[in-house]
Amino acid sequence: MPMPGATTSHGGVDLATKNGSPIYAVAAGVVTATVSGTSSVAGHIDIRHTVGKTTYTTKYLHVWSATTHVKVGQIVKAGQRISSVGMSGNTNGPHLHLELWEHAASGGYKQLDPVPWLKSRGIDVAGKATRITAKTAPSTCTYYTTGAVNLRAGASTSTAVVVKLAAGTMVTAVPGQVSTSFLPVKAGARSGWIANWLLSPTRPAVTTPKPPAQAPAPAPAPVPSKVTYKTTAALNLRPTASTSQKPLLTIPKGKDVGQILASSGSWRKVAYAGKTGWVQSDYLAKSTATSPAPKPAPAQQPATYKTTAALSLRPTASTSQKPLLTIPKGKSVGQILASNGSWRKVTYAGKTGWVHKDFLTKQ
Repeated sequence: MPMPGATTSHGGVDLATKNGSPIYAVAAGVVTATVSGTSSVAGHIDIRHTVGKTTYTTKYLHVWSATTHVKVGQIVKAGQRISSVGMSGNTNGPHLHLELWEHAASGGYKQLDPVPWLKSRGIDVAGKATRITAKTAPSTCTYYTTGAVNLRAGASTSTAVVVKLAAGTMVTAVPGQVSTSFLPVKAGARSGWIANWLLSPTRPAVTTPKPPAQAPAPAPAPVPSKVTYKTTAALNLRPTASTSQKPLLTIPKGKDVGQILASSGSWRKVAYAGKTGWVQSDYLAKSTATSPAPKPAPAQQPATYKTTAALSLRPTASTSQKPLLTIPKGKSVGQILASNGSWRKVTYAGKTGWVHKDFLTKQ
């Protein structure tokens, strides 16, 4: 699992390249699905092919707009452009995730490795690659809790809590074992389930507070404001940070959902009408209940940011136009100049444009 909310199994081959690079159909066929992507949903195009006497389906994932070149029901030729490489969904850089499924006569499906299948038909993907990274899956993986989380008896928030784990607790899991976005893990001698968006392969930084200087006891600090939120539109409350499951309920526009309980990408965990679930952050607005205002704190320098992956700098908050340039991984882009949904306005190498917030981190 490369990042919180990702999967521990990988049923395809990843072909990394520049954002916006063309994607072509591997064989003639008919388009059966077009799903446009967002920062939290992996866009994809599905094509059904008949090669010889066998039927296959190929899936092309992480596209932004799935309908710029094709539509459902359209017949395409082998080598016809169907879309552009993007980085929608849970990903750390632009690439095409390609899957190949063989249809069985009984009505089931069998997943195949696309690389040897394409090579046997004259397309040597591995031979034309500039670099290949192939890793053998380990028997176990180590993860860390991203906050104080519940180790549960089953793969659901409705199951009993085995124990509450502190932030940064190390757990182990077997790659590929997952149920409705929950992973079976071991925390010391205890076993249970934790949602994948609450686990990270990277140990969180632990900061040790400095001891207070010897001085007269300060006056009691003012009670901080509790920031609560309300909906700006009718909003689905989902059981996980994904659109893959049926909503628990629909929260009407303008309703208070209290404080944010957890975050995962563009998703926020909230409670409403006695149910706890996940909603999209773009449709929440602050509704702050203020306490007595504290004295202004000394001015702090605004935070600056750097990239966590090679990142396209675009002229607008959209993938519809050609990037101004590509910012390399680890480069400073200074302060955030403006925000628009999941986009952030920054400056790099004398050019100002827009990048995706998921690939920025504070310096």
